[in-house]
Amino acid sequence: MNDILPFPTHTLPHLGSILVTGTDARDYLQGQLSFDMARLTPGRIELATCNSAQGRVQAVLWMIERSDGIALILPAELVDAIVTRLRKYTLRSRVRIESGAGRIALGGSWDETRVEAPRSHIERDGTSFVRWHGVPARTLVVAPAAVPMQDDTTALHSWRIADIRAGLPQVWLQTHESFVAQMLNVDLLEGISFEKGCYTGQEIIARTHFRGTVKRRMFRFGARCSPPVPGTRVLAGDTHAGDVVDAAMTAEGAELLAVVSLQQADAALRLDSTADSELTRLSLPYEVTSREG
Repeated sequence: MNDILPFPTHTLPHLGSILVTGTDARDYLQGQLSFDMARLTPGRIELATCNSAQGRVQAVLWMIERSDGIALILPAELVDAIVTRLRKYTLRSRVRIESGAGRIALGGSWDETRVEAPRSHIERDGTSFVRWHGVPARTLVVAPAAVPMQDDTTALHSWRIADIRAGLPQVWLQTHESFVAQMLNVDLLEGISFEKGCYTGQEIIARTHFRGTVKRRMFRFGARCSPPVPGTRVLAGDTHAGDVVDAAMTAEGAELLAVVSLQQADAALRLDSTADSELTRLSLPYEVTSREG
């Protein structure tokens, strides 16, 4: 603990950051991400996806408007690739896109909630406190890199499980460009605008929405086996029914999020990785229909 973080805060090494600055930062991101940047405010974090031209999700991003720019939170293993991807179309735009490595530290706290409302964000002396998702209450901390935090593998593991139980979508290296945003329930979490102008991948995402052709959705499951890696196939009998999004170990085995075909969502499902890996559907804190439409 220290003067800036007077409560226990553990590192989140699986996450990284990108900092977007410049007078054209917001307008530029408007043409790259699924969220309507006109709605981004300093008081609330927002969800968005960065997509390929074919509408496939390249990264799931949490956006925080800070005094030093717009911070994008995403898996650390994707930061360099997404920096390169976002820089691709800058041309003469007055925008700077750079990794937050060496500048920003990301941490989490279970013991102290600095903000009460879900997704709320406050910033004090260059350190952001975000009311993160899930139960019990958690705080995401975005601080200058020099701010000390604790390495706590137990707390980190609990954080990852809580993200899965909160139904938070994610894309890792193994699932880069594997899903359309609606498959990951990003629309159910207010991360897609269907009214804003064009952005990369918008045509496919909008067509899927307006034609009612969402045929796969992300659900939460339990399994009595080791956590499968992202991208592991989900089977209904011998048929490929879906793919694992994220997973973490529990006392009973594993909990995971998987994108599954709605036609097979209520079938007997199992993982392709092990013989004894039947899946049990578990609840999510938001409603996901198991019907097409």
